[in-house]
Amino acid sequence: DEKTMSNKNSSEAFNKSIHNLGRWSNSVAVILMFCVPLFTMLIYKVEVDWPTTFKAAMQLCIVFIPTQLTEVISFTPIIGAGGTYLSFITGNVMNMKVPAATAGHRLMNVVPHSEEGEVVSILAIGMSSITTTLIIFVGMFALTPLMPLLSSEVLKPGFNNIMPALMGAMLLPHLVKNRKYVVVPMILATIAGVVVAKYGMVQGYLLIGIMIASVVTAILLTKNEGK
Repeated sequence: DEKTMSNKNSSEAFNKSIHNLGRWSNSVAVILMFCVPLFTMLIYKVEVDWPTTFKAAMQLCIVFIPTQLTEVISFTPIIGAGGTYLSFITGNVMNMKVPAATAGHRLMNVVPHSEEGEVVSILAIGMSSITTTLIIFVGMFALTPLMPLLSSEVLKPGFNNIMPALMGAMLLPHLVKNRKYVVVPMILATIAGVVVAKYGMVQGYLLIGIMIASVVTAILLTKNEGK
């Protein structure tokens, strides 16, 4: 009917504007990031050892490109297109932006990949980015006198486990609701973390493999339920 067609057109226009704005804003942000070292080099006449620079860059790319591709594939269904553009340019995706979006979804009782979930993700991630920026700005001045205390050996174990604690809090509700679907991924991830040498160098590839195994397991379990 006419109302359904109007809602469809509005949804398509919204998605198109999100992608247009996201592509342009991310492109500008990447260019500005490269401008920092470029202008520093030009203004202060810094000589760059290009072979050494490219060698170091390639080592980083080998580690981070598979990881980043995996994160985009795994996080986009949760935080949506708008949340993806916003979070991947502001950073702290896994330990800040995704938990903020999922907390917003639970608070508003919306499905992550729905239109309502998309809007909630954008608002939650936007406020998370603003809050993080303000906290960092204040922290630069207020926490400087406390740095000797915060860097002490007593508090170091706590700061080293911030991300696992955040990820655990974020995943626990989903694990409780879908216990049988998480057995295989949890076993594979635990084995990979314990057995695989130089885990940090291959974590992107391991994540892809575990994701595929998780999807296959979920499909098989769903089919068995149907029978």
